Amino acid sequence: FRSLEIHPPSWARSASDRRDQATMAALGEVVQKEDSTLARLTVGELLGDHVESCKLLPHYTLGDAAEALATSGKTAAGVLEKSGTVVGLLTENDLMRAFFEGSSPDEPLRDWLNSGVARGSPELLVPKLSVRTSDTLAKVAEQMVANAASADVASHHVLVMDAEEDGSHFHAVLSDLDLLQALCGHNKENDKTTPDTRTVQDVMKPKENVFTCPPSCTMSEVLKVLLLTHQNSVLVVDEEGIYGIVTPRDAVRAFADGESRAAGVADWLRRHQPDTANRLIESTASLEQAAETMTTRKVHHLVVVPPGSIQAIGTLSSRDLVFSTKARRSPPCLPPVWEGPTVGEQLEQHPKLTHLCRRSVTLGEAAEMILHSGRTCAAVALSPLRLLTEWDIMRAYVEGWNGDRGVEEWLQSQEFPRSAVPQHLMIPPSMHLTEAASLMIGAKGATPCHHLVVKGAHGVTGGWLGVFSALDIARGLCSDVATELDAAEAGADQTRVFMVMKPIEAVPTCRLNDTIQKALTSLLVARQGACIVLDEGNFRCGLITPRCAVEAMSLGVPSHNTVASWLQKKTEAGGGADTNDPLKHREVTAGTRLLDAAKVMVEHSLHHLVVVEEKTQAGCSQRRALGMLSSLDLARGVASMHCKCPFVTLGWLWQMAGSASCAIWASDARAGGA
Repeated sequence: FRSLEIHPPSWARSASDRRDQATMAALGEVVQKEDSTLARLTVGELLGDHVESCKLLPHYTLGDAAEALATSGKTAAGVLEKSGTVVGLLTENDLMRAFFEGSSPDEPLRDWLNSGVARGSPELLVPKLSVRTSDTLAKVAEQMVANAASADVASHHVLVMDAEEDGSHFHAVLSDLDLLQALCGHNKENDKTTPDTRTVQDVMKPKENVFTCPPSCTMSEVLKVLLLTHQNSVLVVDEEGIYGIVTPRDAVRAFADGESRAAGVADWLRRHQPDTANRLIESTASLEQAAETMTTRKVHHLVVVPPGSIQAIGTLSSRDLVFSTKARRSPPCLPPVWEGPTVGEQLEQHPKLTHLCRRSVTLGEAAEMILHSGRTCAAVALSPLRLLTEWDIMRAYVEGWNGDRGVEEWLQSQEFPRSAVPQHLMIPPSMHLTEAASLMIGAKGATPCHHLVVKGAHGVTGGWLGVFSALDIARGLCSDVATELDAAEAGADQTRVFMVMKPIEAVPTCRLNDTIQKALTSLLVARQGACIVLDEGNFRCGLITPRCAVEAMSLGVPSHNTVASWLQKKTEAGGGADTNDPLKHREVTAGTRLLDAAKVMVEHSLHHLVVVEEKTQAGCSQRRALGMLSSLDLARGVASMHCKCPFVTLGWLWQMAGSASCAIWASDARAGGA
């Protein structure tokens, strides 16, 4: 089995500093003694003259690699050009990630290593994961821990290069199991070494700290637990007992066999782990006996049982042995709550303040600037700077203000003139996406707002770096959650639109013969950002949003015009492309993942989507509106992460920790009555 990673990758670094110290202390107990086997033995001495290593060419496919590791018994392979140049390291965990992401077994290794889904680019990985045959095993172990602590190339495998010449010739891949074999075999030859009297029970993970899955889970769900928890074994268990144990080696075998991710894990275990006895070890066994058992049976994980019993009380891994210390017996850490990228990082990708209007700008000119910028607001060069949003222009349009009137005049005419942007809506560029979303939805008692001002000393006049909108929350979510594992880590893979949408009863409606002013007034009264337009048969035929007011103000369209004439005008302006489907790109189903809905919003620059339910009656497909999803609704879903409940939460992982019953099922009992 592939060795366990010591620490989570960079997204989890904020929660793992103490675990770094614990791991370093554990390693010190093994390698920092002058008479330690690891401190004396070199990599070359350990490997010997006859080395069997697994080598792969970059044009080999992921399926080829999975078959090579599964059949060779190796936990990792070097990826080499025909010239012998090392271009990467492929481990069982990499293939498990590929399986979980749904990557094709036909994808070439070169493409996978450079896809951004792999743990790091070859240029980053190879130098940090390379050692020489002349290095001591102590140095190798320290390098493994240093890599894990740096959070970018966490791995318990290293590429061994020959010591001669420039050290660029590939020799083999060294894993923590090789270090384990060194401790097991060479400590016997050193009489000065103090015998380790500890037993398996002293260093095992007790059952309450072990992640488990019910047998009803799919392979994909089990892989998600492995990847999210950074554990390399999961017990499959229900109230009657344990069905088996799933590790990265099992994932590689399933990937190589073309197993579906949707396959049931219990069925897979019955076919591939018919005998559990090979995975058992008694709690009173010595650590040396445990090491011999692992190396003899070629496994990295064992289920611990009391003497003469089949009642599981914990698990033991090769990592537990190599870095064994009583101080490490702490519960497994759940992934920290996802916070998303910072607002400043988003600003670097998408400039947020595209227009700074002059003091004398008119409402019509400001509306035109907002339309051309593709944004929903603009800054006005008053002292201090003011923010003019689509809602401001909609209110001015409904109140009958002409496009030739000045923006400053309108701002000063309001019942509560705004002297400046409220301080709680002025945010630093270091603020994370989830906290920004919580401010937008009024999580701190303020009125919900679609816009936040990012402040900074090097911004435009007044110290503004840009304006961050609710749609930018969707952009940040999509850019930071790019893979299935990213979605699982953020909790975004289980969240559906119906969890945060507004029900149809809360959505304003208007008729085709209503005036534009009446339709927009319904938005202001309901404090909603979209109004569904219904025809005589109550069928949806369009939406009215604040953007319509901005367009109408820019074009000088009278507010007493009908909604029907306005929609016709928009259809003609768009070339009639949406005549048969006026809500094209604006519809999602209630079961759509919120992440996928965000992608629709970002792709088409939409702030509102109609949530529909498809039904077939008399052979005809009909879509019934269930509600509305706005960018602010999406921000509410993202903000829930900041409240320590990511979307629906990752609390389901706690349910996987510990098992109600840990009885090992006998092979005959499981085959007969399972």
